[in-house]
Amino acid sequence: MKVLFCKISSMKYYKGASQKDVPYNGGSYVNENGFGNEQYNFAPVQLDDGQDYCLGFVETKTTSKTKRNDLHIEKIDGCELLKKDDCVDGVLVVWCATTDLNETSIIGWYQDATVYRTYQNAEFDSGYNQEFNVLANKENCVLLPQGERHRYIWDAPTAKKRTYGFGQSMIWYATEENAAAYVAKLAKQIGEYAGENWIDKSAEDIDGNV
Repeated sequence: MKVLFCKISSMKYYKGASQKDVPYNGGSYVNENGFGNEQYNFAPVQLDDGQDYCLGFVETKTTSKTKRNDLHIEKIDGCELLKKDDCVDGVLVVWCATTDLNETSIIGWYQDATVYRTYQNAEFDSGYNQEFNVLANKENCVLLPQGERHRYIWDAPTAKKRTYGFGQSMIWYATEENAAAYVAKLAKQIGEYAGENWIDKSAEDIDGNV
């Protein structure tokens, strides 16, 4: 199956950085600026076709101060022939973060997502521009409640602890042969998930006015 694991900074709601939802464990850029482009990964927006989408962002490695690497969609399982394609559809994108328990855990996912090789840009009437490299219909997106995001239920493997998983990159393609059982089990777990979805939750809804 086509699956991609992406590690981003940790937030409660991903509806924009605020005093009630400060991103953390997101690397030097987040530490210096107080936010990252993934701050809106679970903030649905309406696009030109009238449907609501989530615009997901994951940082790709930088080779210099002026150039970012592409997201190598041909490394996604089953996409080996797409070396010149700009995007691929039908991907399960699993979003992960290092939580306040210092665990790398799954925080949500997009099913049937489109993954882009290069950063895309969405411009809104307000003048705000949102950078993204993953797109999915809102109905296919789940943000787990914060209390659910721990490794005992939603473990995200790291290469240091296993022979597969995240290394230094924010992206894991999960193509190792010994990762197949983990991926199959997770896909089943995601497909059967019927718990709470925080896709429409924000700091204002739960924590009061910001």
